[in-house]
Amino acid sequence: MAKTVSLQVTQRAGIGRAAVKALRRNGQVPGVLYGKTKENPVRSRAIAIDAKKLATVLHSSTSENVLVDVELTDDKGAKVDSHLALLLDVQHHPLKDYIIHIDLHEIVQDEILHAEVPVVSEGEPAGVKTGGGLLETMLRTIRVACLPRDLPDLISVDVSHLEIGHSVHVSDLKLPEGVTATNPPELPVFSVFAPKEEVAETAATEVTQPEVIKEKKPEEGATTAPVPGGKADTKAAGKSDSKK
Repeated sequence: MAKTVSLQVTQRAGIGRAAVKALRRNGQVPGVLYGKTKENPVRSRAIAIDAKKLATVLHSSTSENVLVDVELTDDKGAKVDSHLALLLDVQHHPLKDYIIHIDLHEIVQDEILHAEVPVVSEGEPAGVKTGGGLLETMLRTIRVACLPRDLPDLISVDVSHLEIGHSVHVSDLKLPEGVTATNPPELPVFSVFAPKEEVAETAATEVTQPEVIKEKKPEEGATTAPVPGGKADTKAAGKSDSKK
């Protein structure tokens, strides 16, 4: 099941850029706690969280789905109320290694939750071990519906029985009690394919050089046809004049 962690957050009044920068300088991460409850259908509150405590929570988690027991306090440290929330979004600085913002989605314990859960394979498929096949992951996550406390960290699938050409489909997954997959049941999750045949290099064909047609030499005693305005005309004219 998804790990539930406790996290103390402070309700903050400042929401402008200057206020957010001041929070970060003081080792705090700005965030938002939003969602619906039975008492309040839609609400959103600006919060601040200690950066070191938040980093500890995230580093200890093995899943993208983190349930948080939120203890909300005022700026003087007095408890305001508590909530169950799902850590939905963690924004990191694009160049530096620190968190710049988080979103906590408040949820109701007895209402069905929809979430994406990672899928991982276990074992080596028979088609890979003996047939040289390739295991392909077709779905890295599946969508599930369950109560918040039943949300799994991840779904592990035994693929050791798969032969070449066989697959594990969504309908084949063994899910924890109370968890239902909402993807189409016929979708493959893992498949074993035959090894790709190596394409032999085509032998290069000999390139036949084009035949060069050379000018035919005139036979002995043969005269060259005169070319108008050319040298042949000039020579012919010269010989003609010398005989006169």
